Amino acid sequence: MRRAALLFLLLAWSGFAAAGNGNGLLTLVVGIPMLLCLSLVLGLLLPLRSRKPVRIASVVLAVPALAYAVYIGLDAARLLRNMGSENSMIGLAFFALMMLSCFLFFLVMRGRSAAA
Repeated sequence: MRRAALLFLLLAWSGFAAAGNGNGLLTLVVGIPMLLCLSLVLGLLLPLRSRKPVRIASVVLAVPALAYAVYIGLDAARLLRNMGSENSMIGLAFFALMMLSCFLFFLVMRGRSAAA
């Protein structure tokens, strides 16, 4: 058990180092499509009536995705250094999608639709 935990920590540390030194590929290829899909699913779950299963499904989907999005945010933050280029727009799009996903998750957990 200790070996597995140590291996997990080493892999997580190397992953954070890779995201911190990234060139935006992680954001473009993984982060943006993941947040688009999460926003779409949360938007579809928002108007459903049965609240408890919807909340459970949204927690199971959104919490790991948003935790991974925080990890990808390290890569996206590096893109914001070159303001005025297309790389900064990719970073801004990532953070905008992250805010949209968080807002939709809040609405689903609150139990009210966007129209109400």
